[in-house]
Amino acid sequence: MTQLNGESLRTTHCNHSVVDEIYRTRTIPVDGGGTAPMNVYIPREEGDYLYSLVRQLRPNLTVEIGMANGLSTLFIAQALHENGHGRHVAIDPFQSTDWRGAGLALLRKAGLESVVELREKFSHQALPELEREGVKAEFIFIDGAHLFDYVMADFLCSDRILEINGLIAFDDSDWPAVHQAIRYVLANRKYEVAFPEVVIENPRFTPTLFGRMLRRTGAAVPKLGEKLRPDFLVPSESIGVKGRCVVLRKLGEDDRDSQNRKFHHAF
Repeated sequence: MTQLNGESLRTTHCNHSVVDEIYRTRTIPVDGGGTAPMNVYIPREEGDYLYSLVRQLRPNLTVEIGMANGLSTLFIAQALHENGHGRHVAIDPFQSTDWRGAGLALLRKAGLESVVELREKFSHQALPELEREGVKAEFIFIDGAHLFDYVMADFLCSDRILEINGLIAFDDSDWPAVHQAIRYVLANRKYEVAFPEVVIENPRFTPTLFGRMLRRTGAAVPKLGEKLRPDFLVPSESIGVKGRCVVLRKLGEDDRDSQNRKFHHAF
């Protein structure tokens, strides 16, 4: 049980027959009929986590970057449906081509297509478009290109439409580029890890005795600490960045002064 805006978060199971069928058969429907192997997916545990967050947050608008075969979309849309209000914007330029409309077909099968608006554009085009429309979201799921600059672009554009106290969830946060982007955000922007105790696919981290000694010495001796990598001196596990899906909460708007040479913090 965790805290969500001062309330306890209960991670609950998404009860939908289509969800159960997909994970049992390991196949997904495709546009025009037929099925395809579920080669790309989020773990059921992660889907239930997204579902639980949206159920309790009760947002008016959720946004997703990277629809793919639509599994994460399904969990989020079902939560909105059960909430009785809210809409979801899914951004995916390849839904009709590379993914053969699998995400849309899955939503139709689940009876949730009316909850979701698909924008088949690149995220660096669609997110600024939402900002120009005056859209504000309370929950955003980032699962686009897993390259550092693209993840940062997705974060920057997402932050501009995210309400204060809103949540950003990063899929594949254990991938190096995504992991580093999260560390940058925590070091330089007004965000915190929302639920560090919720870990999807817990990594195995066993620091060596030498590593622990060097880390303690680096923290005590500034001149040595300056020579150590920030992610060694402050391990991600110690700040709640671990597992496959990390959720950040926005605490405030960006107010850094670009004229201040100390506005950038190592991460």
